[in-house]
This record gives sequence, C-alpha cells and structure tokens, in this order.
Amino acid sequence: MDPDAVCRTVLNEIEECLSQIKQMPLPPFPVYENTNKAAAYISYRLKEYDSVAYYLSEAHGGGIRSKLSLIMNPDTASKKELNDCLSLNSEYVTKRYHGLVERLKEMPSEWTIIQITKNYNPKDVVTPRPTDKPTDVSELFISRYQCGQKHKNIEPLTVKVDKPKTSLGQKTIFEVLKKSLEDTNDRQNKDPSAIRNLRDSASQSIKNISQEIHTSWIKHWICMLLGNYIDEKLSAEVYSVIDNVIEQENMSISDRGRMILYQITNAVVQLTNDEINNILKEVDCSPEDMNKFEFAINKYKLNGSHLMLKKRHSVLLILDEHLECLPWETMPCLRRHPVSRVSSIHIVHRLYHKHKDSIQNGLMKIKNQGYYILNPDKSLSNAEKRMASFLKERNVNWDGIQSQEPTSEQFSSLLKKNSILLYCGHGNGTQYLHSLDLDKLDLQCIPMLFGCSSAKHTDKGGRSNFVGASYGYLKAGCPCVIGMLWNVTSLDADNSARAMLNVWLPGNPINLQEKWPKEFLDQQDYPIERELLRSLAIARKTTRSFFNYAALVARGIPVIMTD
Repeated sequence: MDPDAVCRTVLNEIEECLSQIKQMPLPPFPVYENTNKAAAYISYRLKEYDSVAYYLSEAHGGGIRSKLSLIMNPDTASKKELNDCLSLNSEYVTKRYHGLVERLKEMPSEWTIIQITKNYNPKDVVTPRPTDKPTDVSELFISRYQCGQKHKNIEPLTVKVDKPKTSLGQKTIFEVLKKSLEDTNDRQNKDPSAIRNLRDSASQSIKNISQEIHTSWIKHWICMLLGNYIDEKLSAEVYSVIDNVIEQENMSISDRGRMILYQITNAVVQLTNDEINNILKEVDCSPEDMNKFEFAINKYKLNGSHLMLKKRHSVLLILDEHLECLPWETMPCLRRHPVSRVSSIHIVHRLYHKHKDSIQNGLMKIKNQGYYILNPDKSLSNAEKRMASFLKERNVNWDGIQSQEPTSEQFSSLLKKNSILLYCGHGNGTQYLHSLDLDKLDLQCIPMLFGCSSAKHTDKGGRSNFVGASYGYLKAGCPCVIGMLWNVTSLDADNSARAMLNVWLPGNPINLQEKWPKEFLDQQDYPIERELLRSLAIARKTTRSFFNYAALVARGIPVIMTD
C-alpha cells in the first residue's frame, strides 16, 4: 500500500480523536498536545508544512489552557474575547492554519515567536512519567512564527532537528543538569569548601550545557532562533540578498526554500561556513542555483562583521515542557538579545489582546508604580539589608514592607494596585496567595520574584502538565514575570535584582561596584535601559557564578518603563 495513503488514513483517525477531545467538558490537555504532535509528525512526512505549523502550535500551553476550561461562563464580552484566545473551540482553532496566521497578523511585527517542540513519542501518551527521571534527548521541531503584517511574504517555517549522537554511557545534558541541581541543593552538606566546589562544578556544567545545546543538538538550526534587526535597513537586507539572486537568475524556488534562505542571512554572522552549507542542503534547488546562493551569502557575510553588535527585536520563546529546564537564554547566539519565555502562541495572543492599548512598537508601556516585599519570613536578613540600602541609594520611592509577612488580602491588593511588585524572599510569593485566588484576579502588574525556583515549571509526573506559579500570574493578566529557574545563592539573586532595577527604573543608574565593592566584584557599565528584557542581560553579568547567571528568566511579553 502507498505509504502516503497510509499516513493520510492515520491522520484522518487522529483528526477524529482531536475532534472528540475538543468536545469534552474538561479536555485532557496532555493527550491533546501529544495527539497534535503525532499529527504534526505525519504531516511533516507528507510535506504538508502549513498543517505542521498549525498542529505544533496546538501542542503547547496545556498547563494554562486547562485553567481556562474551568471557566464555563465568562461574565463580560471582553473576558470572552480573552478566553477565546485560549479556547479549543474558538474560530482561530476552527480555521486551523488560517486561524493561526490570523493570530500572528494581529500581534506586533516586532515580535518573533520561536517554538521548540519534542517530537511525538507514543510512550508519552500511555506511560506515566516518574517525577525524578530526566527526559530523553530526542528529535525536535523548531517553528518560527513571524508576527504582524509588516513582513508580507514571511510564512511560518518548521524544521526537524535530528536526535544528537551520544557515546554509550555518556550522560545527556538533562542528566548532567539534574545532578548539578541535586548537588547544589544538598542540605546535608555543611562543609563550606565542599559546597563551594560543588557550586563551581555545577556552574561549569551549566556553561557546558549552554554550549552543547548549540554544538551537539540544534547545530546549524540556531539560525532559526534570532529575532529581526531593529534597524529597518539591515532587516530589509536580510531578504534582499536572497530575493535579488532569485530575480536576477530568474529562479523558481518554493516558499519554504525561500524562508530557509532568509534564516541564513538573518543569522549569517553567527554561522560557520560548514553550518551555512548544511542549511543550504535543505533548500530544494539545483546545485548550480545553490552555488549562486552560497556566493551571495558568503559575500554578505564577508562584509557583515558589524552585524554581530546590532540590536535585534525580542524573541518570544515557546518551549516544550520537557525542555523548560534548560538555560536557552544563555546560548551564545541569544545571550546579548532580549528573550522571554511563553507557554504557547495562545498565551501570547491573550496577553496581547489584554494589553494592546498599552503596546507601542512591540513594547508594553509600564509606569514606575511599585511596591517591595523584603525578607517576609525574617530568614534573609543580609538580603534585606542589601536591597533596602540599594532602594535608598537609587532613590526608588516605593512603599514596601520588610521582615513582615503579607496577608493573603494584602498580597492580592498589592498585585492589583501596582505596576511592579518586587519580592525578595523564599519561593515565588504564592505561599501568601492561594493559586485559586490568584486565578480570579485581573492584573496589570509585573511580579519580580527574586526567590529560589520562582519561575520554575515542575514536573509532577504521571500524565499531567507541568505546574508553576507563572501560569497563575500570566493567566491573571500579568504582562511579564521575572524569576529564577532553580535555586540560587542569595547574594547573586540580590545582585541581579539591583543591577536590573538600576538600569531599568527612571532616573540615572548608580555605580554599583563603587557603592558595594565587596558585593559587585567586576567594574561594568550601567547604561540606561528602559526595555526590561534587555536589562536582564545587564543583570546577569553581575552574578559571580554562571549557575546563577543562567537561572534568571522572564516569562511574558516585552515591556518598557516610561519616565
């Protein structure tokens, strides 16, 4: 029997399953996501790339979409509009690929959404996961979704990344990460020297993982991960280098081939010649045409050394739940640029609709109206002193509390009344506000959670979605959440917080190394940086350990401070 015919038969059966899931009052989202992965895998084999883009977009976000399914009757039209962004039965989903494109066109053209999805594995559907077992390194799909209507000829692009080859007995990056986190969290170890050595070792392991994601796994497809240049002339050149060759040589090339070539020129200074050649092999053209593209690209690269330092627009990074634990932002190609994590296109779309009146040039405007909570359980007295001293020196005129636990009503009120909530304590603050109460709130606030594992998504095992406090904050409407992927040392958490606020808040930054030389060891510049995601890159540099450097992440949409 024809293999394509078999694939189409199976795909029809999968579609029937998806249709039944959508009709359930409480859909099993992990099953829905895995079924969409299966559909994407088969569609990729059939080279139906529009369907691949749609199915993969539906394979994410179950952790936050499941919260919506509990809301049966939204009480206002605006809430219904927001909930439609997440619903399995909205027009966007019913229209499939065309609905996906509609979502993308509604959002700012400055945003590029990059989605990284683990390939379908039938075991994920039928086998409950143990909570303490690291995930396997597997095939990936990388999808690039360009938002807005500015780039007329840009379509969603998906590529498949092969499973990396590993030597027998060699630990995977997930196993190395798990051991590093366990070593640094060992409460039984009281020897300061041994603890320091373990942290140094963990720091080197995280640095190696950051590099290995590129060299051993993503490889040449790092070209898919970069945002567009802010400079419109440079952005136009990315396309014209390729378009000129096609027009001058009167070539016939598929839209997919053109999209792949654009990725090369957009990332050309980040790619080696071997990586460029490997990408070119994915383009459906003759050897003669490939040589012409290679010549034009190499000429562009030769004259493009200045491109390495050019600013780029934000990347919104959608990660498979099993890939969330990795430090993607610290990859060399992303380290300098603004990156924020989001759970799915649906969540980005919902946040855009909620805050669109405050969004200009792809940035949501935030007022300097903040509140701080320092050391609420009285166990971090040094951290309290460091942060209080900084807020005073930097003339941050916020109200706040120190060495005092907020009540649930107070914590809820602070989130509702303020644009920024700075939390320097243990965890993510939800010990003071139950997740069910958080779900009921309608917020505009940015929680800055400088506590251990405050932005972590936790695997509870079984067949459930991962869980995390950031789901609740984003579901409540918070445009962005700042936090830590894992446990960090108190001093580096405080350094990150101070450096970030120093350059981001209105007024002139102060010299942190001059004020606190024993805490900020390296002299560095503190330029004014009103874009929050860019300020994180400055904040990370003040950490003493790469382990702590890599823990700081943002979740949500790009924001900018207004003076």
